[in-house]
Amino acid sequence: MLHSHYDKTRVARHFARAAYSYTQHDGLQRQIAELLITQLKPTRGVLLDVGCGPAHHAPALQRLADRYVGLDIAPTMLEVAQQSQTGDWLLADMERLPLANESVACLHSNLAMQWANDTAALLREWHRVLAANGQLFASTVLAGSMWPLNECFAEVDGAVRHNRWLTQDTLQQQLELLSWQASCVVLQVTQAYPSVTAMLRDLKGIGANYTARAQASYLGRQRLAQLEQVMEQYRNDTGMLPLRWQIGLVRAQRTV
Repeated sequence: MLHSHYDKTRVARHFARAAYSYTQHDGLQRQIAELLITQLKPTRGVLLDVGCGPAHHAPALQRLADRYVGLDIAPTMLEVAQQSQTGDWLLADMERLPLANESVACLHSNLAMQWANDTAALLREWHRVLAANGQLFASTVLAGSMWPLNECFAEVDGAVRHNRWLTQDTLQQQLELLSWQASCVVLQVTQAYPSVTAMLRDLKGIGANYTARAQASYLGRQRLAQLEQVMEQYRNDTGMLPLRWQIGLVRAQRTV
């Protein structure tokens, strides 16, 4: 199943611009990364961190394998990672890994899969580089995420401002096409913000405001005010605005 097509050159530039602000806005990424890491088993060989970004969790991952390799499509992300972390770094598209067959003992990927143009092909590529008994732990954004912001955007101007995400069922079906033991479970995560502006600032700060769809109308002061008004109906008892994510947690072990 194909997503809306991503121009990977634009994706790389987009995340490069977010590289230096990323650490101020990546609460969701950190939360999910910590959960993934608790499930990883120590292994011999190479641990490949796909879509590593600034690689905050490189030290924790390095303790689980002989060699850590951080991979990202955005060169500036890797530059930021190198400034604070040690490891080997690889500039590449996660859908075309410049690695030999069965060369990776563990593949870790946190909230990067949703940027694939063809998730089924991505999984085949990841399966290709995994060694026998190699483990895969990954997370991805699934359909139903960014509620109620997306619904409120649609109410304001009818524009679709998010990418098309897979459902859990579709992702599970794609996992089952390959020779590994694989599963996908859904974790619902709700972030809370004092304002729409703070919410949008976080999304922009992690590069999540990029869309493969036709450019939505400019969010000027008037539309922002309309969006804030519509979002008010969702403010909770603690005075915060929710942003709910459906996160797919993928676990697999190559059998042959």
